Amino acid sequence: MPRVLLTRPKQRIVEDNSFTNMLKVQGIDVVEIPMITISYPKDTTALDDALLRLAKKEFDLCVLSSPTAVEYFDMRANDLDVADQIRSLVGFATIGAKSAEKLEEFGYRLTVPLPHHNAGAAALLISLRTYDIRGKKTLILQSQIGMAVLVRAFEMCGAEIERHVLYETTGPSLRDCVSLLRLFEEEVQERPNVIAFFSPSAVEHFVRTLAEMGASHLSSLPILAAIGETTAKEIELLLRQRPEIVARKANQESLAQDILEYLNVHK
Repeated sequence: MPRVLLTRPKQRIVEDNSFTNMLKVQGIDVVEIPMITISYPKDTTALDDALLRLAKKEFDLCVLSSPTAVEYFDMRANDLDVADQIRSLVGFATIGAKSAEKLEEFGYRLTVPLPHHNAGAAALLISLRTYDIRGKKTLILQSQIGMAVLVRAFEMCGAEIERHVLYETTGPSLRDCVSLLRLFEEEVQERPNVIAFFSPSAVEHFVRTLAEMGASHLSSLPILAAIGETTAKEIELLLRQRPEIVARKANQESLAQDILEYLNVHK
């Protein structure tokens, strides 16, 4: 039975794991070992202050660049009991259709829809310039490694920016590191046939973990699969090889389908 190693964060798997479901239906064994851990900052003082000011409409616009950002924003806004005020007063900008769907699912008002991450910096800037954001006080909430290009695009379009860390993205837990190493030390037939990456961060932490714990395995990796071009480029940069599989559409369903087709062709 073919095996696929899934490196997504646990939070994303719990919320929606159609990727695994699609593969298992076709007889593929999926091993889930997260290469990313997501959590709020240890000190949320600055974040909480920004959300309280957002609820008082001290900002004209709030920018959340991913489904994860939307989820963490909503949880924290509810913890502070300001979610309803924010829904009624503030417009939001977000990146890509998935983020927009999540934002509207939680009842927030999307006023500046922007293209997906993979569209590139130029497309982001062109899209953003269709909105009049000059002089608008804009709160950008990202991870600690959030897109610098996003902040720069809003600045170039004349917005007054304030940025805060909404959540932190770090590497795998010690338990997951050990699980990863054990997986690659199994008999050849038990090792994964494909490794699926959903973000550049997952690629970075995967490579770092194997480099520190079992560097020899980096020279004999199986088929690599990326959810989009940004992730594929990170694989090329760190592993110096083009992933054999790059999803035709940047979503988990497309990646799962492309992996199935690749495995069927290369039986």
